[in-house]
Amino acid sequence: MGHYQTLLHQVDGLMARCLGGGQGFGASGALNAADIIATLGTLANNPANAGSGGQTAQWCMWQLAALGIAAAWRLGSHELLRGYLGIVEAASGAGLQRGGATDDDWEACVGYILEAAHRGSHTDVVTMIKAARQGILGLLPSIAGESYTRAYPDLMKLHMLQEIEDAWGLLQQPSAVGPLQRSRALRWPERLSLTAPVLSSRAPLLALRRQLAGLLRDNEGMGRAWLQHAKLCRSTGHQEAAETSVLEAQARSVPGALLERCRLLWDRDKGHRAVMELQLVVQQELEEEVQPNDPAVQHQRAKELLQLTEWMAAVGQGGKEVLCANYDDAIQLDSNWEKAHFSYACYLDQLYKDAKQREGKGPKSGMDRLGGRCRVRREEESPFDYLPSALSHYGESIRAGHKHILQSLPRLLTLYFEFGNRLAATKQVTQKMRSAQTQISGVMKGLVRSIPAYKWLLVLPQLTSRLCHQERDVQEFIQTLLGSIVDHFPQQALWSMTVVVKSTVRARQEIASAVIAAARRRCSDSGRRLFDLFNKLVDQLIRACMWQPPTERRTSKASAQKEFRGLCALLPLEVQVPVQALFTVDLPPGGKLPQGHRPVSTQATIAGIKDEVVVMQSLMKPKKITFIGR
Repeated sequence: MGHYQTLLHQVDGLMARCLGGGQGFGASGALNAADIIATLGTLANNPANAGSGGQTAQWCMWQLAALGIAAAWRLGSHELLRGYLGIVEAASGAGLQRGGATDDDWEACVGYILEAAHRGSHTDVVTMIKAARQGILGLLPSIAGESYTRAYPDLMKLHMLQEIEDAWGLLQQPSAVGPLQRSRALRWPERLSLTAPVLSSRAPLLALRRQLAGLLRDNEGMGRAWLQHAKLCRSTGHQEAAETSVLEAQARSVPGALLERCRLLWDRDKGHRAVMELQLVVQQELEEEVQPNDPAVQHQRAKELLQLTEWMAAVGQGGKEVLCANYDDAIQLDSNWEKAHFSYACYLDQLYKDAKQREGKGPKSGMDRLGGRCRVRREEESPFDYLPSALSHYGESIRAGHKHILQSLPRLLTLYFEFGNRLAATKQVTQKMRSAQTQISGVMKGLVRSIPAYKWLLVLPQLTSRLCHQERDVQEFIQTLLGSIVDHFPQQALWSMTVVVKSTVRARQEIASAVIAAARRRCSDSGRRLFDLFNKLVDQLIRACMWQPPTERRTSKASAQKEFRGLCALLPLEVQVPVQALFTVDLPPGGKLPQGHRPVSTQATIAGIKDEVVVMQSLMKPKKITFIGR
């Protein structure tokens, strides 16, 4: 906001210089549009200025006025906007081209539309929106032919015109529009998420929304636009603009404005001040006798408490008991929030690693002033005090969403497998370790039931690699999980487990075969046919790999119908081609699987095989076989 005010002062000064001296400005130094328009008329009608000098003066004034329009409508200064629009009309002579062909034309076009909206002229607003849209659409096909990046600014202009049209439609309603109806009609959060998260694209859109919210008398909507602008400026390093925007949002009592201001303080290396200010607010909220039942308010308070806890841990304030209590309170406020569970799990994981490093070392001499002879000893922390809770919250994070799943899911399995390795390698299991084993087994069995199978599909290679784990509980967990994956996604699971089923290690082969056999018994007749045909296909592919051409002749090609008759006889099959897309999991946004969404895409099945097989001239004679899909 401050840089737009600075721009206005600079534009006023440059206009004075263009007019020669101080013409166009009153005693207070403010813009006097009437005097400038009169002077421009004198310049245009004077025969002495008919040459390039008069045209240059008008052109300079038009350019400067366009900058003034851009700053004026962003600031919401309607008097200045009308003055600059009058200067543009006088400087353009033949009239303004409101098609938005250039950036200056576009700024003037938006200014004209907003000025007409403030006057309440329905005809002018509709006419100018239509003319601006037609002007942009006339140039868009040729620009889009170059690149999407080149056309994106014009797409954003169309976006802004649509939002003006939507807001103007609400203003024409005969009765007052409520907040819920306004939100459904405008859909500002959804539309903003579809734009590029860069300042050059979103800043003009958010400025326009502030003006539209003012027309709609939506003070909260204006505050949210300021808050979104503050977040955008902070993320791009424009801290002064972010501070101005967040103060505007705070003045309108927008939820989240205080948290954003504290984050701005944290980015400015004022961490202790950020913690202090946020701690005062959180303490006041926790001391309220009646807690709000609104989920949005509870989520906002959970965000503030979680951010405070993370900062306290970073600056070393508060012990682990206080921090753990804060994490629990944040999760209690919003139990389905993925970030809260993930952040708490990471903190417990750090405590687990720290306790694991100190385990068994004992207190060092010289740690106290009595040279290690102090009789007051603290009980040594065990890493098993934190591991069950860490696994539980990692699992809850996976269940609640997908934003951190690529971090939480592999870490969950790594911690569980490491615990199993340690349990199997320990000759004498302690009571604390046995208690942790019971808790961890219960946690992991619950996660198998609560987490959908498509999420476990992300770590299918990690599961198959640990199929012969030494600990019995871990091995049963992997077998149960693999069985669930085979039930839901047989195509992906059969291809991934082929290596294990055909392994030369007898134990791995037996366990993998038992998992697939159990899944085959649970499926229907058509599913059993798929299992049988897949097994035959793998055997034929192995035979094709091991086939060697006759040694008496050197050949580079072979016939599939002649050499691989068993493979050709199996085709066509309902087995999908194992391309990379078959194993790529499409995680839906929001952490929930919407109705009709497929987490994995269906690929082409094997319909046939080309007769020509290319034999490469190397030691093992690898073959290139071309399958025909359908």
